[in-house]
Amino acid sequence: KWTVIGKYKPGRYPIWSNYYMRWWFVDVCRQMIGRGIYGSNETLLNCYYRALGAHIGKDARISIMCDIAEYDLVNIGDYTSLDAGTVRGFALDNGCMLIGSVTVGDHASVGIKAIVAPNTSVPIHAHLGPQASSYEIGKSADPENAKHNRYCFPAPHPLMQFFIGNPITFFVDAVSYIPTLLIFYWMIKMPWHQHEGFYTYSDMLAWLCEPRRIPFYVGIRVARQVLHPLVYMMMAILVKWTIIGKFEAGPIDTTSEWQLTRHWLAETLFTRENLLNVTEIIGRHYEGVSVMYRLLGAKVGKRVFWPGSQLVFTGEFDLLEIGDDVVFGSRSVIFCRSRDGLEKVRLCAGSNVADNCVVLPGCVFGKNAVLGSSGIAPAGWYLPESSVWFGSKLCEPVLLERGVDHDDGSEKSENDEPIMASSVPEHRMPMVGDESTLRPFGKAFYKREATYFVWPLIFIMFLSVFTTAFIATLHSVPILAALHLASGVLYGFPVDDRDYDGRQYRGQEVYTLLVMMYVLVHNFHVLCWLGVEVGAKWSLIGRRAEGRYNYDSSTYNQRWELYQLFTRVRRHGRVTFLDFLHGTPYMVTFFRLLGCNIGNNVCLYPTGGDPYMPEPDLVTIGDDCAIDNAALVCHLNTRGNFELVPIKLGSNVTLRSMSRIQMGSSVESGSMLLEHSLAMTGEIIEADSVWQGAPASPVLYFTNRHDNNPDNASASSARGVDYVPDPFGGAMV
Repeated sequence: KWTVIGKYKPGRYPIWSNYYMRWWFVDVCRQMIGRGIYGSNETLLNCYYRALGAHIGKDARISIMCDIAEYDLVNIGDYTSLDAGTVRGFALDNGCMLIGSVTVGDHASVGIKAIVAPNTSVPIHAHLGPQASSYEIGKSADPENAKHNRYCFPAPHPLMQFFIGNPITFFVDAVSYIPTLLIFYWMIKMPWHQHEGFYTYSDMLAWLCEPRRIPFYVGIRVARQVLHPLVYMMMAILVKWTIIGKFEAGPIDTTSEWQLTRHWLAETLFTRENLLNVTEIIGRHYEGVSVMYRLLGAKVGKRVFWPGSQLVFTGEFDLLEIGDDVVFGSRSVIFCRSRDGLEKVRLCAGSNVADNCVVLPGCVFGKNAVLGSSGIAPAGWYLPESSVWFGSKLCEPVLLERGVDHDDGSEKSENDEPIMASSVPEHRMPMVGDESTLRPFGKAFYKREATYFVWPLIFIMFLSVFTTAFIATLHSVPILAALHLASGVLYGFPVDDRDYDGRQYRGQEVYTLLVMMYVLVHNFHVLCWLGVEVGAKWSLIGRRAEGRYNYDSSTYNQRWELYQLFTRVRRHGRVTFLDFLHGTPYMVTFFRLLGCNIGNNVCLYPTGGDPYMPEPDLVTIGDDCAIDNAALVCHLNTRGNFELVPIKLGSNVTLRSMSRIQMGSSVESGSMLLEHSLAMTGEIIEADSVWQGAPASPVLYFTNRHDNNPDNASASSARGVDYVPDPFGGAMV
């Protein structure tokens, strides 16, 4: 960082400029290298950020999942609390990269999935709530929001973490590696070169290049990917029931170090990543996941459709109740804990939590209620039966459909107070499903009422294990091939004829050749990844077309799930191959290979994507567009009804980080969605305008850059719309 870019300087820089390339290189290195030991606790993490140039105040508590970058421009005050949000000084802006300062004041906080945009700040004692942005004021920065920020929760004493918590988590982790270590031990006990010492580099290569060791090398990788997650979860569940115990609704005794340690253990052991590692072995959407959650203490009904990327929890699974036929979207959050105590979260039969939502403690979803994409369910709210909500305005969802409870005045309107779950009788919270809650997924997979053969769970588990093992084997090829190629060059390619004792080489020669061979083989490895993913897309999915593809009448979802198994080939440890391509022309090439219609001079995902375009062949992107970590999602799975509708982006469109374009939307030329904005299904984002919010609304219109007729501006000014003169280049002030 200090060598390549030095101090980050505020300003607007053209994409593909020298400064952009330097910024890009540092950002890729930041993600690839990670934080290492500095991410092990909050104190070291603060030291890490300070070393990179950030101003971190006294006793600031920062989540390792909080995205912080452009460090010299980050100012974090004293006693601040940053949950898994975004606090960075980078944004895209009409064909340029915008670098600006970000500030979080003293005693302030930033909630989960919240974002502080460049050139904005969170004031002193303000608390940016979940699903909020620094563009919002008022209730979004209410001090009450601190109750739902995990880094405002009291933490156990560091000595309790060090002497009690860490040994328990280390024990769970260590036991989970036993299968891998057993294979390693088996390998080294084999009688091949067993009693020969390592005196020279030739001795080392002779031992490593023994062909009979290859199955062991591959077996170690396969055991790490397949057996490690399962053993880890088994041990974590054992710790849950023998040490952590059951959580009960009510206040938390914050004076008890043991009570705080229990919560810390639950949150540490059952992270989203650990849950995801298991579900990718047992099947991501199916009954195996329900069984796992039941073992963790949750009450889970029948025919639940689980998300592909799993949920983020605070760890108190005993307080989670999920009815029959519930449908989950990806990347959502459910909290059962606040700073004040523990409350149950209840999702009644047939309810739906869509993508990228936040559900807070005490919330109850009525039968068939829907919380749409980027929505928030506030603490203690009741979402009435069959009602539909979406987005987050001032930390509250927006009502789209009233549902069936509106006759008694129980729905929320602009002038009404929300219904509190505590006021709703038990009979209006059914957990058992009926014909009205049964979804196409449940009909097809569990009732076997589909128009085609639906793979049984055992076959899906077999596919998951086989694919995981295949990908682990593929990823072991580069280092093994590099070793054997280097050994062949140095000692001859016929293995039986190699004379390791007769030829000696210096370490510099051996390592140089190994690196050269690794680079050569790794390039082939990357081509294999590209071939597997692109080939799987076109052979399994083909070219998508607009329409409805319900699970009980179309094979699309089943083929999509198989394709998702093959896309795991892009992952290599904690990074993916796409992490090295984002923000470059190669990313555009990749999505063109997957069928996306992309114009010239387009910049895709310079800070990464979560998710990347899931249906690229239904997306059209015009010339000179700049798309950051935004979601372009052409599908909708409301109440289990799966639809595909194309998305179209005109030229010179900018989508900033955490913006989301729903299926059927059209973003006209010259428009921009700011951070944390949601374009609704079928919405048209007008040309030469700036939109913000979830749902998005226009905040600024520009004059026609190709028309100097003042009548245009004056006519629109009569509608109360502001304009920025052409010399500003359409930049957001």
